[in-house]
Amino acid sequence: MGKKFNEKKRELMKNSEFRKEYNNLEPEFTIARALIEARARSGLTQQEVAKKMGTTQSAVARLERGHPLPSITSLKKFASATNSKLNISFVPAN
Repeated sequence: MGKKFNEKKRELMKNSEFRKEYNNLEPEFTIARALIEARARSGLTQQEVAKKMGTTQSAVARLERGHPLPSITSLKKFASATNSKLNISFVPAN
């Protein structure tokens, strides 16, 4: 699956309109990736994180999709549940 996905992504990225929209979603992708990495690092399932957060597994799955963007409160709860520290930063634009 990974190889086919990457091939398709490369093909789609040749389209300037697609590339622009894809790049506009970078904040969502970054948050989703960070949440998934934190949960994996903690060795917990979505269900276990949900229990610690006082929510449902489907809510955790939505957080990990990164869309819509999670609230700061949800990010704090997720960080606590995964024994992580929430760190938000701004970096200079290129």
